[in-house]
Amino acid sequence: MMSVALIVFAFMAVGAIIFTISVLRMFSRAKKNLEAIGGLEGLKAAHLQMTEEHPAAIAPLVSPVGSVQITRLVWLILALSALAAFGVGGFFQYRAIRSARLLESEGVTTRATVTEKRISEDDDGDETYYVTYTFVPELAEGGAQSAKRKESVPYEIFTQVEERGRIDVIYARSDPKVAQIIANYTPGKVSYLPILLGGIFGLVEMLLGAAFYRRFQNAMRLDGEGLATSTTILDLFATSDSDNTSYYVAYTLPDGQKIRHSVGARTYKQLRVGDVVRLVYLPDNPKIFRPEWPSPEWGRPE
Repeated sequence: MMSVALIVFAFMAVGAIIFTISVLRMFSRAKKNLEAIGGLEGLKAAHLQMTEEHPAAIAPLVSPVGSVQITRLVWLILALSALAAFGVGGFFQYRAIRSARLLESEGVTTRATVTEKRISEDDDGDETYYVTYTFVPELAEGGAQSAKRKESVPYEIFTQVEERGRIDVIYARSDPKVAQIIANYTPGKVSYLPILLGGIFGLVEMLLGAAFYRRFQNAMRLDGEGLATSTTILDLFATSDSDNTSYYVAYTLPDGQKIRHSVGARTYKQLRVGDVVRLVYLPDNPKIFRPEWPSPEWGRPE
């Protein structure tokens, strides 16, 4: 039972990390797109052209509320992902502290053989340097068995070692998997990156989860207190960058305010300017609303 829980926990943690990295990449991609169109001046020019062609593009951007089922599911996923991010960050921080203490208290130096050098490059062109090495540790219970480890190193160390060459390492006698290249080792030094990343990821997930919990509450209110009305589509337009296209629809809310929001490509292709759209809204706050499209994109109950 415990192993199943750990597997589920690990999958949740990976999901939280992937989600947060995707958000960070989205911001990085937005920065690149901004630079590609000429910075802020290019953005202003593109926005001016868009508003001339589609006046509704300057209407406030308001996000409709989804169904109770979808908002509740997303909220639960984000809440559990936040707990997983904090837990995984704490677990790896514990391992970092344990490794530092083991190397300091029972570290043994030896010569290792470099089996591989590798450079990993991310989407932004940043490089990380890895050295893989093997050595034969002297085990605490006696005997000998080859150990292998891959370690990220600074560029200076990376350039100094050669494949099939020899390098000095230090390892913990009671746990040879805890090892580090001597040139990359500082006694007692502990990296707090795991808890920092776990805290950042967890905080992001918490903030998103809090926002979706409010949306979940609004979705329940719409189901219980919402009033039905209809409105007419004022405009449809799309914006594109180097990676994707965003589709927008604009119409008037029951309080008379013109708004716009994004829709999926399938819904966008089904709509025409002048079409009548059915809305469910809260009488005390018409900005809390749910459009009901011909397709189930917004997850309305069947």
